Amino acid sequence: MSDKPLVIVEWRDIIATSGWEQELTCPTLFTLGWLISEDEDTVVIANTYDPDDFTGEGKIDPPIYYGLHAFPAGAVVAVRRIGEEISPIDAQIHQPNSGTLLV
Repeated sequence: MSDKPLVIVEWRDIIATSGWEQELTCPTLFTLGWLISEDEDTVVIANTYDPDDFTGEGKIDPPIYYGLHAFPAGAVVAVRRIGEEISPIDAQIHQPNSGTLLV
């Protein structure tokens, strides 16, 4: 199991237009991943967890995290930890046909 917590980052995105619009609303989005780091400037998560270093490059000791996303802290609404009692993989194994991910 990963040594990093699995989180959902709720964040606001920038929207721009070059038309005649008079009103805009920034969308709120959600991204799931393993929390790599979080400070006053940036929240970084990874979307892929490799417990064994499948590439064999050995640049760092496993586990290895790939697919990094960096969010400016000012755009982040919340970082919510997903319950440790069940992970998305566990949910798929235990509830393969439910269509519902239990978190």
